[in-house]
Amino acid sequence: MKRRRYHNRMKVVNSKRRGSRASARRCVLFLPCYRDERMLAGVCQFASEANWILDSFFFHTGVMPYGWDGDGVLCMLQSPKIETQITGFVRDHLHIPTVDLSRNDPSIEVPRVLQDNAAIGRLGAEHLVSRGCRHVGFVMHDSNSFHEERMQGFVGAIAEMGLTAVKIQAPNDFVTTGSGADWLTRHIPEDARPFGVMAAADYLTQWVCKACDEAGLSIPDDVALLGVDNSRVICELAPVGISSIDNNAFLHGYEGAKQLDQLMNGHPAPSVPVLIPPGALHVRTSTDILVSRHPHVSTALQYIEDHYTDRQLTPKVVAAQVPMSERRLLDAFLKYAGRSVYQEIVHRRLQHALRLIQSTDQKLWDIAEVSGFTSPELMSRLFQRQLGHPPSSYRQ
Repeated sequence: MKRRRYHNRMKVVNSKRRGSRASARRCVLFLPCYRDERMLAGVCQFASEANWILDSFFFHTGVMPYGWDGDGVLCMLQSPKIETQITGFVRDHLHIPTVDLSRNDPSIEVPRVLQDNAAIGRLGAEHLVSRGCRHVGFVMHDSNSFHEERMQGFVGAIAEMGLTAVKIQAPNDFVTTGSGADWLTRHIPEDARPFGVMAAADYLTQWVCKACDEAGLSIPDDVALLGVDNSRVICELAPVGISSIDNNAFLHGYEGAKQLDQLMNGHPAPSVPVLIPPGALHVRTSTDILVSRHPHVSTALQYIEDHYTDRQLTPKVVAAQVPMSERRLLDAFLKYAGRSVYQEIVHRRLQHALRLIQSTDQKLWDIAEVSGFTSPELMSRLFQRQLGHPPSSYRQ
């Protein structure tokens, strides 16, 4: 009913605007609650394709443009606990098409395009467990929908694998006052090495690195560390290269702008939020370990890592590398790595292909070949089945 009311209101508004501004370029205001250059790039890409006038004054200055009058608003609302000028502005302009890129304030009823943060959390859990971590934690700081959903996805996936994840709250004053590292270390048992840590965002991995340094803990031998966003400034310039999941911010911005354009063209609002899947998982030194309590699983994992781009690699070939039957290796893999041998091979190939799709101009059939898939059709089917989207949708 709420969606129907929103759609009916937009039909009236759009019919009036089409009469008065039929030949004019549409003017869209971008109001994010934090700055993400990759998200802005996605918005700009669609704006260029649609011939919009994009007002990004607030993005660059944090100042609301006075007396703005346009055709649509693309925003990222903040939590209702934090009353901001964005919130007030959006409430005052609900008579024009509006799309929200967050779930922070559900009290404002507008269509939403969201990162699939639960899927990001699940991907992080699977990665840490596949690296041999049997004890894991999730580091939080801010309370927002992005971080909460990532934690829920992480904790749920860990529970499905028969393990337990702890929530680790980073103190506000840790970096500024040097208040001690016990907020992290008290969660790490002496016999739980490597302890797997997923941070809700890359900036928190800097806090974890500092806490580990103060406590004399080595990354990745004592603490395997994973972030989210794949911020190169953080991940590649840290004391140790930080593994991170790309949050697909470019596609998030692009699809949000696309949804807004459809609303401005009179199309109905979607009945449920549009979810943007995670991008590639970039493995760097902070999780570059293959440790398991089962030596044959460790050997098999290392063999997969070295040979997953070989199209002849199968579970039978992997099993031939260890003194175990294929069936027994499967059982051990499920217990110690959290997925089957076949799933591990497919996961490595998909992540390799995803990185190439997002960072190169290679043709999809070439990417399929160098990633170990026997055909581009098989790669496309596995993308659709495992990630929910075809490979072409990840091309930036």
